[in-house]
Amino acid sequence: MEPSADVRIALVGDDGSGKTSIVMSLLEDEWVDSVPQRLDRVLIPADVTPENVTTSIMDCSSSNNTGDESLTAELKQSNVVCIVYSVNDDHSIENVSEKWLPLLRDIYGADHEIPVILVGNKSDGSTNHTEKILPVMEKWPEVETCVECSAKTMKNISEIFYYAQKAVVHPTRPLYEAEEKRLTDKARKALIRVFKICDRDNDGYLNDSELNEFQKLCFGLPLTGAAIEDVKNAVSDACPDGLVDDAISLPGFLYLHLLFIERGRLDTVWTVLRKFGYGQTLKLNEEYMYPKLKIPVGCSTELSPEGIQFVCSLFEKFDEDKDGCLSPSELANLFSVCPSAAFGKEMLSSVETNQRGWITFVGYMAYWNMITLVNVTLAMEHLAYLGFAVSRAERGSKQVTIKDAIRVTRERKKDLSERGTDRKVFQCLVVGAKDAGKTVFMQSLVGRGLAEVAAIGRRHSPYVINRVKVKEDIKYLLLREVDVLSPQDSLSNAETSADVVAFLYDISNPDSFSFCATIYQKYFYRTKTPCVMIATKVEREEVEQSWEVSPEEFCRQHELRRPIKFYNSQIGQSNASVFEQLATMAVFPHLKRVFHFHEFNIHNVAVVSGIVLLAGFLLFKNI
Repeated sequence: MEPSADVRIALVGDDGSGKTSIVMSLLEDEWVDSVPQRLDRVLIPADVTPENVTTSIMDCSSSNNTGDESLTAELKQSNVVCIVYSVNDDHSIENVSEKWLPLLRDIYGADHEIPVILVGNKSDGSTNHTEKILPVMEKWPEVETCVECSAKTMKNISEIFYYAQKAVVHPTRPLYEAEEKRLTDKARKALIRVFKICDRDNDGYLNDSELNEFQKLCFGLPLTGAAIEDVKNAVSDACPDGLVDDAISLPGFLYLHLLFIERGRLDTVWTVLRKFGYGQTLKLNEEYMYPKLKIPVGCSTELSPEGIQFVCSLFEKFDEDKDGCLSPSELANLFSVCPSAAFGKEMLSSVETNQRGWITFVGYMAYWNMITLVNVTLAMEHLAYLGFAVSRAERGSKQVTIKDAIRVTRERKKDLSERGTDRKVFQCLVVGAKDAGKTVFMQSLVGRGLAEVAAIGRRHSPYVINRVKVKEDIKYLLLREVDVLSPQDSLSNAETSADVVAFLYDISNPDSFSFCATIYQKYFYRTKTPCVMIATKVEREEVEQSWEVSPEEFCRQHELRRPIKFYNSQIGQSNASVFEQLATMAVFPHLKRVFHFHEFNIHNVAVVSGIVLLAGFLLFKNI
């Protein structure tokens, strides 16, 4: 089994090139006359390596032919390969490019990123033989460097493994295109993200204060005034547009990192990139974006106070004209560091916008509350790319992670038993037959009327979310349209696990209510989920519904509140009372029977008065 190691070095090369002798000289710190034909895997502890990484060395037998499965398996376990050749053997040198480098491409792929170190052994004298190998280095971009050594005289033996470790820990190829002497596209993109996150005031430049914060974040120490001036001078001398109004511009920031690379300071660049979550392939690490988050059944996810503070600060940063909205360009700028656009036309239909279609602060916060509830993985990805962890750096001894932006709520059944909750976001399923008015109803929650709904067309999200006041407290009500074409269609567990269900039926369509009644009886009868029937298109002539009883009688039989009428005057009204009622039922599900008794068990004035008093007492006691 492969030992646990950060750096896994494979030594390959022709017979007699001295692979085993090199390893023995490293281990014994002296020349060993008698060496075994092949060494077993060697594990070197981290505390004795220059880069402080656990290192394993595999002495791959060259007696195996190049198609041998065992050799291929050994090479696939490695993350750096040393090709050993004899500097005084032309055939051995030729095999570097004729045999070994092609073999590595066959195993890893033509565009592989496994670094290769060329090791010219038996360089016992003072003569340098690198001119023979230079054409190979220029032709094969995977070659990081070439080291001439001697296992006999101990020349450069430790350097071989230092360069091999460095090639893994601080690789060049992901960062730098040597032929063109420029940053790779991936490195450039990653550093642009770093720059934008560190540009706290969003003016497109890093001033002295921002440079200092960047330095402290990445390296733990502030820059002195003299050091800041040295940085600026280095930029201004070689990058004409790198310094603007005595602040570092994006071109200047990129040039600085290019300069570090060209001066061999790859460790500096990698320290920056790793602080901002990047791995060897210049993608954000999975564990950085998606830390393990346990969400028990019945619990949900919301933004934590730290998460709320962070996304609010982003809005303030990118709302350049301070009009309380994000224009398309401001919104694109905010999410420009993310791999894909967060907001398209479909997503904007889920939240409140102004008359120009620009997202308001309310709509922006609603968006974050929505994705944190329905797609917490996407929320964590956004937060990672936007720099939540690095923006909060470290607090005391606790390292901040993306998980700190998320709060897992208490189980719903416990809320129900204790008749209270501290949740902020509640989900309402919207169920109804085709043309029952679901889209118009849902879009009304975000203030859109008939004309705006028509403009949205069919490309709209199944979700709509907005703030709703419940007993002087602000909650978020998320409406989710259930996409079923007939009552026989199945609903998923995710669709049925809502806080409240709104069944919409068209009073002018005789078949509309039967759809709702069937779905209710199939999925929600005898559950603890509050449900309510909502009559739409109530200005039209009401027809008898093709169900065994009327909607009112159905509600009475199933102890549901009387159907709520949704009038045309409520279309486009985000503060319509029906949304407050739905939110209240979601927040206080234990009170669902109060509405039933209040509305149906009344036969005379005395009973009416008694029930009203009872309902009021229960509401006062339990809310």
